Amino acid sequence: MKTKLLSALFVLFFCCVVLGSGTVRYLVRPGDKLFNIVRDYNLRISTVLDLNRISNPRGLEPGTVIYLPVKEGFFYEVQPGDSLDYVAKLFFALIEDIMKANNLSYSSTLYVGQKLFIPLSCISVCANVNAMTGYTWPVYGRISSEFGWRKDPFTGSSSFHSGLDIAVQEGAPVFAAKDGIVIEAASNGGYGLNVLIQHYDGSKTKYAHLSHISVYSGQRVCRGELIGRVGQTGRATGPHLHFEIIDSNDQCKDPISFLSSSKYMYVRNEPDTLGLGGR
Repeated sequence: MKTKLLSALFVLFFCCVVLGSGTVRYLVRPGDKLFNIVRDYNLRISTVLDLNRISNPRGLEPGTVIYLPVKEGFFYEVQPGDSLDYVAKLFFALIEDIMKANNLSYSSTLYVGQKLFIPLSCISVCANVNAMTGYTWPVYGRISSEFGWRKDPFTGSSSFHSGLDIAVQEGAPVFAAKDGIVIEAASNGGYGLNVLIQHYDGSKTKYAHLSHISVYSGQRVCRGELIGRVGQTGRATGPHLHFEIIDSNDQCKDPISFLSSSKYMYVRNEPDTLGLGGR
């Protein structure tokens, strides 16, 4: 074990350059496998897939440059109108943890394009779990289209909508709503880039129209783990997450029946408070 660690540090010294953004630059060598790289540097593969926008973790080519986070976590690029409070809600995190990780204060001014580091340890700590079903909201946003019959946004005719659409800006993080195994992580027609997770009770959840997928087929994921980013791939009129819950009989169910109230997607669990973190 010591020999492997020393070897990894030796490679890090000669192949990586520390950058100001909290990442190191790694030059892929012949024989390198991404799964071995993340193991040697004690990282989760999802953080590396997300940071580098890698679509196939099994297809790294020698000579490719990838970036490894110095600490476990994800990066978020500030968009127009963003505040620290809003970014904290997007990651279901405490604002205090994000400020500490980025040396910010309540009076700090964010600027468009600024890269914020969100430590893995603070992600999803404010996710509101439905105690009856065990589901959490996969993204923090506004419901733009409900489950059931609706007017098709492309044809104008009546059609059945098999999921719940949650509108939020492109690049917002998407999280697994329940523990399970990824059984699909690829483009799928009108769904665009989508992730399908099989849960241990036989049910499944689908996350569609992503801009990027941060997991791979066969990967085990936990509730609240980042699996991709919001986008508008496939048949979509704007950035949003299409979220489906499919029971063990392959029947789509209304996600609203399995999630906590949309008024309380985000909950601060603190002593001596009601614990309601806002809408």
